[in-house]
Amino acid sequence: MVSQPASRLGSLEALRAQLSAPAAAADSPRPDAATLADEFLLCHCTNVTAGEVREVIQSGEATSFDDVQRCTRAGDGCGKCVPLLGDLVVVELNKVTTR
Repeated sequence: MVSQPASRLGSLEALRAQLSAPAAAADSPRPDAATLADEFLLCHCTNVTAGEVREVIQSGEATSFDDVQRCTRAGDGCGKCVPLLGDLVVVELNKVTTR
């Protein structure tokens, strides 16, 4: 067994604690999907922006939440973006259907 310096083990433990801590409180409000900038990084796991989601909906390539996920891969990682992604899909699909 290889021994590790105590300071290195302490740093690893601190990193583990930081990574396992929740990113935001469960009761923190979600951003308003209708006002997200196109550059807003919606899905950090797959690097999908709000603009990319809007584009696949406005082009007709996606007509449902499942279509958006298939086209963009948003929500395929950790899933933390799924509630906001769902909000954005509803907002954008409503825009398309009211034209």
